[in-house]
Amino acid sequence: MVEELGISRGSLREAFRRLEADGLIEVVPNRGAVVRKLSHAEVRHVFQIREALEGQAARLAAQNIGEADNRRLLTEVLEAGRRHEERPVFQQFVIDNRAFHQEIVRISGNPLLGELIDKYQLPVFMIQLRQNIGSDQLIRNSLAEHEDIAAAILAGNGDAAYDAMKRHLWHSANLILSLPGMPQEGVRMSAA
Repeated sequence: MVEELGISRGSLREAFRRLEADGLIEVVPNRGAVVRKLSHAEVRHVFQIREALEGQAARLAAQNIGEADNRRLLTEVLEAGRRHEERPVFQQFVIDNRAFHQEIVRISGNPLLGELIDKYQLPVFMIQLRQNIGSDQLIRNSLAEHEDIAAAILAGNGDAAYDAMKRHLWHSANLILSLPGMPQEGVRMSAA
């Protein structure tokens, strides 16, 4: 493998150590690296963290929407995602979805939020990509939820932006928790 990739064994070992430290893989002696599956509780915990971080990013973005080109740039990234309404392409949607969420973080004015959000998005996307079932409906639901988030941000309503982001995230969490192989007890977003 190292010959095919053109990297040293040491570099490969270091990459595996970092992925293992991030909880994304398990290194099994005499077997190699295996992508780690998150437990029901871990998925719930990741989404609790994402709600706090991404909800706050949406709230701050709503406060900052009137500055510089923020309104135009959010509208452009939202419009770019709309192409999936008619012709959903999952791999491209993943890129556009990430751009939408990153734009909200950029507008929030808090780059540290972006670093933390990235850490907690990766394991979730690994699950979603591996379980690419019903992706057209997943895309359409996400697009509708993006519209709600953007409307609240564009209106400058931080609390509504937080709530729309919360609904969006927990909708994804509940979809992930309902996938085959996940415990069926399910997690539901609190009504608070």
